[in-house]
Amino acid sequence: MDAIISVNEEQRIVVFNAAAEVMFRCPAHEAVGKPLDRFIPPRFRSVHTHHIEAFGRTGVTSRSMWTPGTLVGLRADGEEFPIEATISQVETGGQRFFTVILRDVTERKRAEEVLRETEAKLGGIIGSAMDAIISVNEAQEIVVFNAAAEGIFGCPAAEAIGTSIHHFLPERFRAAHQHHIRSFGETGSSAGTRPRSRA
Repeated sequence: MDAIISVNEEQRIVVFNAAAEVMFRCPAHEAVGKPLDRFIPPRFRSVHTHHIEAFGRTGVTSRSMWTPGTLVGLRADGEEFPIEATISQVETGGQRFFTVILRDVTERKRAEEVLRETEAKLGGIIGSAMDAIISVNEAQEIVVFNAAAEGIFGCPAAEAIGTSIHHFLPERFRAAHQHHIRSFGETGSSAGTRPRSRA
């Protein structure tokens, strides 16, 4: 399912599999024999050439070939897209060949961006809410403590996050609350067991 491209020491393509044809929108007969550079954005080509040469000498490669984080590929129609790549080399018949396995991560990057935007919006909503909002993990340790919670409990978020929610409950209700949360996690039902205080 991943694109596989092999090049010789001159960095000319000798293997271009079916997945590479789809990924780069280029038939193999148009790619084989051509420089690998044609599938790399121009601004990264000199860095890529240096990387391959260094890898050939040392056998050591970095996690990122061209830039910090995700790499960038260039389709035959000129569209750039994010990829992840691993590289290996083999010597056979007195010749050295480099093979790159590539994965198109366009959809994953798009999903990550949507998630970042959603989290930013949610953070804004939680931060500006008039009611106290507290989120805890399975250990009932606080992971979200908004501004309204700071005002109600007289405690800054920096001091609350990471501590047990029980610190903000009267001692006589803590056991019942712990049971309620555990039951809610198992059943999804919150009715009936939550401790209530009276003014």
